[in-house]
Amino acid sequence: METPERYEYKFLLNQEQRSALLESLAHELLPDTHGGSEGWYPIVSLYYDTPDLKCFWENWRNIASRRKMRVRVYGSKDGIIAPTSFIEIKHKAYGRGVKRRVQMSLEKALALARGETVEGDFTHTERTTLAEVKNLVEIEGFRPSILMRYNRYAYFLHSPEIEPSKRLRVTFDDNIAARFDDFTPETDDRNFADYILPEGHCIMELKGSEPVPLNFTRTLTQLKLAPRQFSKYLAGIRLGQTKLQPQPTPPLSYATSPR
Repeated sequence: METPERYEYKFLLNQEQRSALLESLAHELLPDTHGGSEGWYPIVSLYYDTPDLKCFWENWRNIASRRKMRVRVYGSKDGIIAPTSFIEIKHKAYGRGVKRRVQMSLEKALALARGETVEGDFTHTERTTLAEVKNLVEIEGFRPSILMRYNRYAYFLHSPEIEPSKRLRVTFDDNIAARFDDFTPETDDRNFADYILPEGHCIMELKGSEPVPLNFTRTLTQLKLAPRQFSKYLAGIRLGQTKLQPQPTPPLSYATSPR
C-alpha cells in the first residue's frame, strides 16, 4: 500500500497551546476512529539504518531525497485496538512525502528486515516495496538502530468540500520515548525510560495534499505557532549518542526529560 504524495508540517506545542488549539477547533476536528475509547493509540516503531547512520546524517543535512525504513506496530495490550504490524519505507523528496508499506505479521516483518525471504499473498505493488526493503538490507546494510514509542491522538479536519481521503490530518504525539539496548518490538510496549521532549510537550503534525484551510492557519497564527523541522528518529539517535558520550544540553526540540 502506498499513501498519496503529501506535505507534512510539524509544530512543537506545550500543553496550554495544545488545549487552546483543540478548544478553538472543537467543532472542526473529527477524531480518528482508529483511536480507542480514550481517543488515542500507541505506536511502537523499530527504525533501521546503516552502520554509519546514513539515514540520520541525510536527515540532519536535510538531503532533498531520502528514505527511512521501519517496522511499525499498532495496537493495545487489552486488545481493544487490534494489534497490527507493517514494514514501511518512508520516502521524502523535495518537501513532499510518500509512505510505502506492507501489512504482515510482526514475525514476518522482522524476518524480512533481517534479509530473510517471506511468503505471502502480496500484490504487485507490495512486492515492489518488499524488493526495496530487500535492497536496503542486503545492499546498503540496514540494521536495527533504535526502538521508539509514543501515544498518538489523531484527528481529521472537517471539510465537506474536500473528499475524505484528502482532508487535513492532524496528529498529536506525546510521551515520545526511545530504547537503545533491546530491539524487540511488542504491541503497546511500555518498557522505556528515555524520553525525547520536555514533560508536557508534544509534536503536532499536519499532513495533507490540499492547501491548509485558511481558518486553521488563522488559529495557528493567533496561538503564535509556527512550523519547525523535527524528526523523532533524529532526536532519538541524538539522545542515544548523548547517553553514550555526554554532550552540552541540546536545543529544546531535542531536550530529554527523564521519567
